[in-house]
Amino acid sequence: MTLNEKAITKVQAIVIAVVVIVAVVAGVASYYYYFAAGPAPLPPKEYVLVGIVHSLSGPNAPARALHHIYYYWIIEDYNKEGGLYVPEYGKKLPIRYVEYDDESNLEKMLSLTEKIIVEDKVDLIFAPWSTAFCFAAFPLYERYRYPVIALTFGSDIAAQKMRTGEFKYAFSVLGLPSETGPEVAAVLDYVNKNVAPIKNVAVIYHSDQHGVEYSSAIAYHVMDKGFNVVLSQSYPPDIADFTPLIRSMKDANADVAILCGYAEGSLFVRQCKALGFKPKLIFIGPTMEVPGLVFGPFGFKPEDLVGICYYDGWPATAYKTGALKDWAEMHKQRAGAYPFPASATFYAGLQCLFKAVEKVGLDREKIRDCLATETFDTIVGKTKLRQGYSMQCELAGTISQWQGGEMMEVIWPLEAASARPIIMP
Repeated sequence: MTLNEKAITKVQAIVIAVVVIVAVVAGVASYYYYFAAGPAPLPPKEYVLVGIVHSLSGPNAPARALHHIYYYWIIEDYNKEGGLYVPEYGKKLPIRYVEYDDESNLEKMLSLTEKIIVEDKVDLIFAPWSTAFCFAAFPLYERYRYPVIALTFGSDIAAQKMRTGEFKYAFSVLGLPSETGPEVAAVLDYVNKNVAPIKNVAVIYHSDQHGVEYSSAIAYHVMDKGFNVVLSQSYPPDIADFTPLIRSMKDANADVAILCGYAEGSLFVRQCKALGFKPKLIFIGPTMEVPGLVFGPFGFKPEDLVGICYYDGWPATAYKTGALKDWAEMHKQRAGAYPFPASATFYAGLQCLFKAVEKVGLDREKIRDCLATETFDTIVGKTKLRQGYSMQCELAGTISQWQGGEMMEVIWPLEAASARPIIMP
């Protein structure tokens, strides 16, 4: 080995030694930082910020006002108790919300949702109103990793994406079409065998995602039970006269009329009576279950609605005993009307979100995992969110019916019912 080679070897040895020493020092420093000194302090936080984008104006606004009143209530209720406990801060923080009006415009809802995430940097998000708007917003929640409880939502197409993990941050409360169809068919089967004979079923539906999916699922399962679907027809969103459809139902000798739609159901009921169409049962979707609507702007009296069933509001809750009876009275004092069948479960779904925060903090990935795995104590008892399915509640049923009172009765399943199914007088 030459003199130059020996010199290079010594230099290499020195370099290696320096690298080893630096690595050891860095390791000791890291150990001290993470285990002795602890993690970096959290940034100051004065409140938890919730983002809400929904329809304060436009055609969706009246129903949104009824179904989303619980957004405001749960924030008020937590703030009365000092706020929402956030474990990483070791204390309760007041809840504030930033709210935008999507004007019942889907594209505007999407742009405003991105705004509350990117610009307002909200901690949590409450979902928009309606199946279509929720479905459209789900990809944004996935992109930005925001767990969301969708109250007014029901779609088997989206539910399948929840089950496969494509929509892993979205959770639903209500019964989905594939769940609702068998329940409606089971009620008809029970009535046919125990109350009055039923043979022919007519189905009409609002020409939107809700109407198409629910009517298809209900018709399929009703036929599977052996009933005849004598009419299946859509109607436009701006329908002003059901007379031709009602006459078609009469001509087809329909024993049951099912309308998969919204507030237009009030017009349908009035025109059925005016035209002398008296099916044994009528099933109607969202808004006709709300006491504040049917006994308010719609102008009905309890006796006008006897026999009319509601297919979309489950988990459906009866408010006759215990804490739920007290909650119903509180609801009337606070909102001016008694609750609809899913009222308590809407509130319970939001409770699950806040209880997840109290358990794991504001890390949204941890909140999502907590919602997907935990069972929570809520106002409707033990409650579990199930991705791609309805929320599972201890104190709830599925199908409800107006029977002459100020609130609907739960009629299905029988073990959860507050009353047996009846037919229209």
